[in-house]
Order: sequence, then C-alpha cells, then structure tokens
Amino acid sequence: MNWTFWLCIVSPHISEMLRALASMPNHNVTVVAELELPERRKAIGWNAPDCSPARVVIGPQDAEIEQLIGRDHGEETVHMVGTGKRSSLNWRVLPRLARTGAMVGLMSETVDSRGILGMARRVKYSLDRYSLEDKLDCIVTVGEVGVRWYESIGYDSSRIFPFIYVTERPVPIPESSNDWKETEAFRILYLGHFIRRKDGVTAIRALARLSDLDWQFDLVGDGPDLERWKRAAAESGVANRIRFHNAVNNRMIGNLLEHADVLLLPSKYDGWGAVVNEALMCGVPVVCSDNCGAADLLHDPWRGSTFKAGSADSLRGILQGWIERGKCSKESGARIRAWSSVIEGPQVARYLVDIVKYLQEGGQRPSPPWY
Repeated sequence: MNWTFWLCIVSPHISEMLRALASMPNHNVTVVAELELPERRKAIGWNAPDCSPARVVIGPQDAEIEQLIGRDHGEETVHMVGTGKRSSLNWRVLPRLARTGAMVGLMSETVDSRGILGMARRVKYSLDRYSLEDKLDCIVTVGEVGVRWYESIGYDSSRIFPFIYVTERPVPIPESSNDWKETEAFRILYLGHFIRRKDGVTAIRALARLSDLDWQFDLVGDGPDLERWKRAAAESGVANRIRFHNAVNNRMIGNLLEHADVLLLPSKYDGWGAVVNEALMCGVPVVCSDNCGAADLLHDPWRGSTFKAGSADSLRGILQGWIERGKCSKESGARIRAWSSVIEGPQVARYLVDIVKYLQEGGQRPSPPWY
C-alpha cells in the first residue's frame, strides 16, 4: 500500500509511527510537509525527527505536488491530510486528492470548544462539513474528546476513529549533567510551555491547599505566562516547595522523568499532550485534566487520573490521593512501562492499517490497542 501524509510540519509526535508503517512489508510511505520544523518549536527544545525509511518532501513546488498527487490511484493508495491553517498545503491539495480515486483521511486534533471562540469554531466546522465530508473516507482524531467533537458537528460516526500522538521513548542520558537530587518528598513534575492554556496557576492553587503533605513541584519550561506562574507560587504560602527550571532539549526528558513520582498536565485544554506518552513510557503515572486528549491513556487508575479542567478543588483531591499513596515504586513503574508498548509506533501503525482494511473490506471494527 502507498501512503502519503500531507502535514504542516514533520512532527516528532508522529514520526515513530511513520517509521514503523514504512518498515512494514509492502507499505511505502511519503511525508509531504510545508516546513520541517518551525523556529518556535526548536526554541522550546524540539528536534527535527527521523522518519526513515519513509521519504520526506519539504516545501514542494507545484510540479512536484502534481507528481505526488498523480503518481498512484485506486484502493492501494491512501492520502492522510493533517489539519492546519486553511492556507496550508494540505488543505489546498485536499480537493484534488478526492478526485484521484484513492482513499483520503483527515488526521486531526480535537478543537478547543471553550467560550465564545469555541462557539464560533463550532459554527465554522459545521459549515465546513458540507464541503469536506464527501471528500473524506475517514477521520482519525486524537482522543475521545476529538471523536465527540466530530460527531457533535454532524460527521458520520462510523467513519470516525480515535487516534493518538506517538512519541519516541525517552532514554536517560548517563553522561549528561543532572543536578536534580533525590528527595524523600513526593515529586510532581510539569514539563511544557508556560502559557495560560496550560494552567499552571490552578496547579499551584491546588497544591497550596495540601501544605500539610510532603511534596515538591518542579516546573520545567518557558513561555509568556512564566511571571504569572511565579507570582502565583510566591503568593501561595508554599513557594519553598515550588521550583522553576529552564526549558531543556527534548533529549533530556528521560533524565527528568526518572526522578518524578507523577507527571502533572493541568491544561484547561490540550489537543493531546504528548508529554503524557513520554511519562508513561518512563513508568511515571500521570495526572491531567479531562479536557486533554491524552486522558484516553489513563483509563486504568494505576496509570494515572484525570480532574475537572480549571478546578483547583478537583485537582487538589486527585493530587492528595497520589501523594498519600506514596512515591512511585519500581514495581508500579515497571507495570506502566510494560503497558506502554501499545502506544509505540508498531502497534499504532498496525491499527491505522486495520482502519483502512476495515473501511475497504468491512468486518469487525478495529479497536485502539491502548483501550
């Protein structure tokens, strides 16, 4: 089967799956992207991913685009189109892809449906459906929240499939300098961008109500909301237990996670939350909001918990339970790491192949391996 993925960037959150798919017998994979990686992503520690043996085409011109569209036809060809700005390459080629006779799928995060802007997005996406739905054979969208979104605006539920981001398994770098000392306190870790949507302030307010318990909160990253988060920490009454650290290169994530007892992702909204994958692969349980796509990975309580997005009370109760349970044991970590093979490239690639086979041939609807 011939696969072409039309993306805005070559994302490290899909590269491992692309490598696995391209390594399967009789599967040829081409990745077409406008950019390899934007500077703003590099600034927060992202690295350009390796997709080989998949072929990667960056910023193709018109003649090459036409060649990529027209080289294959029929049921042995699948085009997967990532969402992005309406002016982006993937959206521009979608109408032409639909005329080739090949299968065409949409790869999408969920949509932030909060507030007035969320209402406007609902109207826009509902109107878009009338011009898009007949061009699409399927939608693969990250998380149950994504499935519910596309169902709610009228897409055929039989053609919507839950999907996930796929990350590289973090590996600690032994020779790297790491001045994080072991502590008897329960260590909570945040890794990511410091922006309002990530809602570090709610996390700090929740922990301020647990001052009688023994914990430490480490926040690693950078971003425009940093000073606001620092003010919230200074006013919390527990500032001595909240530590801010500069952003690190993605290759260092394994070193940070090996010292954590739980990863916290308090986002008011997150299309997915790839750091959740990375934590689970390192054997670290996760607490995230119920408005994160990656909450899909926490169905079993031994892997983590979810709380009501934006609620310090809800988060306080969840964190209290984890802190009182005690530090993450080796046995617990090993169990989580063993389970995490279901969110690695080979199993996710096989699931994508099974979706296409199901749409072409019928039979039993494939179930995501992480469910």
